[in-house]
Amino acid sequence: MTHKPTSLFRTLLKSLLLPGILAMGIGVVIVHNLVKEEYDELQDSSLLGKANLLLTIFERSQDSGSPQLRSGIDTLMAFEEQLVEVDERTQYWFTDRAGKIIAQSRGATSAILPATPENGFTTANGHRYAVVTADPATVIVATPMVERNEAIRDVIFGTVAGFVMLSLFFAGTAYRAARNSAGVIARLSANIAQKDEHNLTPIDRQNAFTEIEPAIDTLDTLMTRLDAALSAERAFATNAAHELRTPVAISLAHVQRLKARLADHALAGSAVEIELGLKRLIRLIERLLQMSRAQSGLGVNTVRADITPVIRLMLKELRDREPDEAKLEIIPPTVQWQSRVDPDAMGIILSNLFDNALKYASGKVPVVVDAGTPGQIIISNDCYPLSSADLAAISARYVRKTPVSEGFGLGLSIVQELCNQSGCSVDIFSPCEGAARGFTAKLTIPEEPAT
Repeated sequence: MTHKPTSLFRTLLKSLLLPGILAMGIGVVIVHNLVKEEYDELQDSSLLGKANLLLTIFERSQDSGSPQLRSGIDTLMAFEEQLVEVDERTQYWFTDRAGKIIAQSRGATSAILPATPENGFTTANGHRYAVVTADPATVIVATPMVERNEAIRDVIFGTVAGFVMLSLFFAGTAYRAARNSAGVIARLSANIAQKDEHNLTPIDRQNAFTEIEPAIDTLDTLMTRLDAALSAERAFATNAAHELRTPVAISLAHVQRLKARLADHALAGSAVEIELGLKRLIRLIERLLQMSRAQSGLGVNTVRADITPVIRLMLKELRDREPDEAKLEIIPPTVQWQSRVDPDAMGIILSNLFDNALKYASGKVPVVVDAGTPGQIIISNDCYPLSSADLAAISARYVRKTPVSEGFGLGLSIVQELCNQSGCSVDIFSPCEGAARGFTAKLTIPEEPAT
């Protein structure tokens, strides 16, 4: 089952936005209930005031059919007509003890009256009713719910619009805060990603959160221990190799003198085997020293210099090793090449590439070392073609082309390590371009422009 990674940015955003949205919903509900309750109370109070006013007019008229009652009702209607739209106007009815209508406002219809009006407030037929009874009449005042509902909707709409604007501002602020927090983690991750065996310095805490510092302390402690372990390992490899060189060289010299004095061919053959083993051990010691130097960060030089003399020197040593031009073809460099690649690193890179080319050449085609192109050296030899899997594997440490090879599986890994440090690149492919056999290594050396 694949574990889906958790995003810190999305987690922070959800943690900030979801409570805000929930609070907005709760706020809208609370505002709606409070406004509706208070507004209904205010409107009902106004409606009851109108009913009591009409009832007072009726009582003073002493006669339900007198012109004084009609005049009072008409005055109220005229006043309301000036201020209120037709579908929002209040309607009035006066009824006697039997429920018969004895007077009503202009435009009032009995069709909207409730079946059994009771004292107090009721809501029916899209109207709000206030019923007040006093001997000998009852007044019924009705106002449409349209204006009341519209007012509630306007208040709620304004509240929601305010909450939406507030939520958008809050969302933008939350997004920026979450993005900044995620950016701090990303920069911290980038700083940690720069650490390797050559750079185990403490992590930059300039933008780190206080809550993350314990984890950074743990990482710094781990890197300190790792740096100490790597330094001890490199020191041991370097010291061991240096200490072994002298006794092995002395042993080789004694074996060679012994071989020259032996008359017995069987004993002389054993001496030859010992001599070959000691020479192989010397090459291994040299490789270990090279690997130790590569791991110490040898690749880049602080000074910009021409590396062509180093290349010429290595080509001269290669020619001394194989003077037969039928087996080795060399194309020397023709121009200077300015670079910051360390001369010792360049010498180790070329030495390993040349060794591989001579060691694994098996055909009739000579080994070719072409340094004629500025910033590029191409080494090719004749051999059985390698598969893609073999090409991918031989750059790893301790991997050899064949189990019976005299190599140690260190050459190309040392080359790759120094190339990574110095900015060089080495491309290997097989067979050679335009051929069915062979192996080619193309070394590209970066040029350092003049400042």
